[in-house]
Amino acid sequence: MIFGYKEYKLVSDRIERLVRSLNLEAITYSRLRVSGSTAFIRVASESVRAFERLCGELDIALCEQRSSLAARLIKTVFSRKGFAAGLILCLALGVWLSNRVARIEVLCDDVTIKRGVMNVLRSEGIDTGSFIPSIDLVVTERALKQRVEGISWAGITRKGNTLFIDVVKKEGTQELVYDSHPANLVACENGVIEKIEIQNGQVRLPVGSGISKGDIVVSGEIIKTKSKWIDGKEQIDTRISYARARGSITGTFERELTFSQPLTYETKASAGQTQTKRFLRFFDASIPLFFKDPEGLFDARESEQDITLFGLTLPLGVRSVEVTPYTFTEKTLTQKQAMELARQKQALYEKNFLGGYELLDTKLEEDFSGGKAVIKARYKLRGEMCRQVSFFMPKDAFRVRK
Repeated sequence: MIFGYKEYKLVSDRIERLVRSLNLEAITYSRLRVSGSTAFIRVASESVRAFERLCGELDIALCEQRSSLAARLIKTVFSRKGFAAGLILCLALGVWLSNRVARIEVLCDDVTIKRGVMNVLRSEGIDTGSFIPSIDLVVTERALKQRVEGISWAGITRKGNTLFIDVVKKEGTQELVYDSHPANLVACENGVIEKIEIQNGQVRLPVGSGISKGDIVVSGEIIKTKSKWIDGKEQIDTRISYARARGSITGTFERELTFSQPLTYETKASAGQTQTKRFLRFFDASIPLFFKDPEGLFDARESEQDITLFGLTLPLGVRSVEVTPYTFTEKTLTQKQAMELARQKQALYEKNFLGGYELLDTKLEEDFSGGKAVIKARYKLRGEMCRQVSFFMPKDAFRVRK
């Protein structure tokens, strides 16, 4: 009921027949209350004529109770021809402007890709001032993917009279940038190496070695020596090259963690009823339709509804924000409840962080100390023990490489 409503009182023994006809006539109404041969109903302003005509056909007596402020305002406006003509002209101009591109936003930090996207859009006839309904988004997206270097996907969305171009860079693009920097495979666990599979790099520690966090297991600095004898003396020629170490280092290691849950803690609780705050959107501006801002802490959920006229989207819309206030209250648990929550934290950790490892053994110690339920867990695991860490080459080596 964007344009307001009118409320009626009906007196007739044909109320049931009227209700059936309302749905067939597609009349917008709400708050229908029937009591015997009397009924009360709220009808949207745009359906008032059809409703009154239907009541006349069914010979149902109706009495207008009241009109909403919006309905009275619209009636006042259109009773003044000059004002109504100006309003219609403004709406027509608004419709025309709302369907013209006012701004193009490319959601990417790469300047080269941004420039390429804009060049392709212009070649497709899309620029500020273009008529939005005439733009074939599917064809334009396909052109972007085919003709802009460095992207694997492109999507176009419209919000008001702004076009948002979202692009995804090719997976290899970032890697190519980093290929100029060598890398080591560095231990991220304390344990024993059981298996080494490498595609690039030089192994520093063999299978069976014990390692600590930070140890370089496979180096990106590849040292090659060549020995030769000249005049009875051995001369060793050393050559150093750099690469990105790649591979898999598998072994066994242990992790020790502590999961705790206080017996007394703060929790979030509802602090009142949900309220709906509405904003009138005009192009990219939001005008609040309320006088008092929500206070305190609250959760918010937004939704937006565009206003259309004759199939064209107006530069107007209503943004609704459902605001639910909350506060923090103190909650006290029993020891059993606290221990159960600690176990849930432990189970969540195992699900999220240990799924990629083989769990060989688990030792748990449960206790209460300092007003907390405490679980000390020791995991024995088998799996990947290293991660790739980039480093910079010495300047002299870089100059030789150049």
